[in-house]
Amino acid sequence: MSEPITVLNQAPGEPHNEAHNRFDLILPCCNPPGAWTYQLIEDFHLLQHLLPDTFIQLILVNDGSVRNFTTTQIQELKDAIPDIRIINHPVNRGKGYALRLGVAMAENPYQVCSDYDMPFGVEAICRAYHQLLRGSDVVAGVRGRQYTNLLPIQRRFITRINRLLNRYVLRLPVSDAQAGLKAFNGNGRREFLSTRINGFLYDSEFVRRSGKNRQLAIDKISIRCRKDIRFSDFKLKTLFKECFNFVTILLID
Repeated sequence: MSEPITVLNQAPGEPHNEAHNRFDLILPCCNPPGAWTYQLIEDFHLLQHLLPDTFIQLILVNDGSVRNFTTTQIQELKDAIPDIRIINHPVNRGKGYALRLGVAMAENPYQVCSDYDMPFGVEAICRAYHQLLRGSDVVAGVRGRQYTNLLPIQRRFITRINRLLNRYVLRLPVSDAQAGLKAFNGNGRREFLSTRINGFLYDSEFVRRSGKNRQLAIDKISIRCRKDIRFSDFKLKTLFKECFNFVTILLID
């Protein structure tokens, strides 16, 4: 990681709970919409309300945003969530890279990774965390038909092809590997940090590596999209890059 990295709020707060009642919530962020901080603050406070006996360390990774990540917005987040850790990476390297950066700096027994807008709601985060407490090493969110029905036609086709490749070519234990909700304990964390893909297919690499580790317990939870979810454009350049990444995953021992 050669680019300079700034941690805008280094010191975590003092948890008042037992060691096992703690987890890191790691959210990557790149060029968010204008009023994104209000939704993030509201969601995080709701999550704290649902888990009153759990210390949640929020780690937000800015992956080279060129808009809507200002000092004013950073201060809004710090005022509302004093314990937040904000990692500012000046160059956009991709979602996989950003999440590895956040996971590498996490300090608690469990990590949950989602997106800054928590597209599957805070309840899904709670369920993923509780599944870890029940003994799972890796938890993967799985989107059902409700998700594909919401997609534009082009993305729906790409998603279906991707799931078929995950199931029959990569032979992943979770065919919907690209759902943006993953959780893991220390054993799963080691596999996550061993990934190398920076783009969207980091999920497939992580699930493949985890599936090859016979000592890991991998579990799935069903998740549903929020009604107000927005889908970003999938550019042709990105598609070609992910095709190359797919071949890379296929060559993993």
